[in-house]
This record gives sequence, structure tokens and C-alpha cells, in this order.
Amino acid sequence: MTQQRAGAGGAILLDTLAGTLPARAAEPAPATAPADPGAQIARGKTLFISYGCGWCHEDGGRRAAKGPQLMGTEHDDNFILSRIAAGSPGKMPAFGAGLTEADMNALLVYIRSLKPGD
Repeated sequence: MTQQRAGAGGAILLDTLAGTLPARAAEPAPATAPADPGAQIARGKTLFISYGCGWCHEDGGRRAAKGPQLMGTEHDDNFILSRIAAGSPGKMPAFGAGLTEADMNALLVYIRSLKPGD
């Protein structure tokens, strides 16, 4: 809805009444620099060891044991993060309550970095 009125110099101006313009979209958050991959790998390895993941994923996740081999997994990142957080009944405990999002991402980076014999 608009309202016309005469302005300076006889020009007709259109004033938009309140509420007729769409709300302005929120500004996107500034991008943050990605964390140092080497530091994330080291953190992920530390977490892997301290949470006892090697009990089921032998050789730092490079070999299957009670749990599957993690090195070279074809599962996508969302699956891996979900499994770390929620576990799998009867197969893997849930670790989400004890880990921050940054910790879980570090574990993911560690898992993705696994190579034979590292």
C-alpha cells in the first residue's frame, strides 16, 4: 500500500507505509578462518586415545577389531559425527554428552587423516 503526496517542487513522492516492505535479510556471519588441520588432527588423536576408541578401532582406527576400521571409511561426515555423538545401541557408546562440537570435529578430521602406518 502506498500513499502519494506532493513534495518539494511539486514532485509526487511515494511513501511506503510501515509494514509494506519486506524485512531485510539478516547479514551473514563473517566467515572464520578454518582451524589448523595439524592441530585438529593432534587434538582428535588425543581424544581418540583418551576416550578409549582404540579398544574397538585398533591401530588408531586403521584396523577393524570389535568395531569397524575407520581409515578410508565411505561414510559421510554427517554419519560419522552422528555416530560419535549418539553411538549405536549394542555396538558403540554415545560420546556426545562429553564432547564439544569442536572436539567431535577434531575427531572427524583425525579419522579422515588416517593413512596406513602413520
